[in-house]
Amino acid sequence: MDLRTLLIAQTCALGATAVMLWIARSDTDRRNGLRTWMLAVTSQAIAYLLLANAGRLPVLASALLGNLLGALSVALFFVAIRQFLGMAYSVVRLAAMVGLVTVVATAAGSEYVGATIFNGFAYGVMELLNGRALWRSPPAGLARVQRLVAGACLAMGTLLPARALALALARSDADYLNMPLTWQQPIYVFGFLYIIVTNLGFLQMCKMRAEAEVRQQAMTDGLTGVGNRRALDGALDAELALAARSAQPFSVVMVDIDHFKSINDRFGHRAGDASLAAFAERLRSGLRAQDRAFRYGGEEFCVLLPHTDTAGAKTMAERLHRQVALPDQAGMPAQAASVGVTAWQPGDSADTLLGRADQALYRAKAQGRDRVEIG
Repeated sequence: MDLRTLLIAQTCALGATAVMLWIARSDTDRRNGLRTWMLAVTSQAIAYLLLANAGRLPVLASALLGNLLGALSVALFFVAIRQFLGMAYSVVRLAAMVGLVTVVATAAGSEYVGATIFNGFAYGVMELLNGRALWRSPPAGLARVQRLVAGACLAMGTLLPARALALALARSDADYLNMPLTWQQPIYVFGFLYIIVTNLGFLQMCKMRAEAEVRQQAMTDGLTGVGNRRALDGALDAELALAARSAQPFSVVMVDIDHFKSINDRFGHRAGDASLAAFAERLRSGLRAQDRAFRYGGEEFCVLLPHTDTAGAKTMAERLHRQVALPDQAGMPAQAASVGVTAWQPGDSADTLLGRADQALYRAKAQGRDRVEIG
């Protein structure tokens, strides 16, 4: 198989990918870089089609336009990866790269080897930057896929300058697509694999992130931003299982806003919602790194305190009690909370544990509110 045929095969793979991305596109693709990736694949497919027909098409089409679109695709891939990672990029520098590649290709004209040598070094740097960005500190759930894509970029970033150097040392004026296969064929075969790995890998990265976001939304209370009851059930089951295995203590704190109904009655539900969200933020700001807050229902919250016994839980509950208190301000009444605390005991289930915390909370309310009780 000659190099021109391999390049056409790459063109077909890119074209099919571009068509599928265009058909399946959605507005959410703008946030994760997939829309930019789609444009990059489209530009690269057209560029490869033009370059595969070098010598058969006019020089302006194959050399100038082909290299312009190729450089544009490299810039767009660079942007897409940084959009996915939430990283900044310089449009000016990318435009300069695209312009320089196009100028060199125009100057080289029908001497395609010269443009290929220059592009090899320029694109190699871009691939190495992509690989480094993807390799560094990937999220736990994306690590394997993201680093596979990073590895492909790093490998391509090494091969492109190596091929450019080999072409320069060969000192040949022949059309590089018609040069002997020898060492070039493995590079083009790798290029085909690179297209598959990077495109499928990037799609998988976007899919996995979207799934993680959906799971997070399903476990988060939409108003307050803390965990919801489903998240509390899962976290509590995990803590109970850990405690049963290792006898490691943990505690539960129930927090209820005192006289919250009066806020809704006097100021309306929008003000009540805002007050509830602000309360949750104050509660969350008082937690340690390992603690987790959940909305239990209405104006009641539950806090899990891992590795915390009764004495430690009491200290923490009193700290939270002070943290969430709010004096009169802007016409809004002062806010305070009643707090019930209990620690895990051997044989506890979720129901018995939460039941004791609830009983402690009810005692706090019955004894005048705005206080902490231990259950």
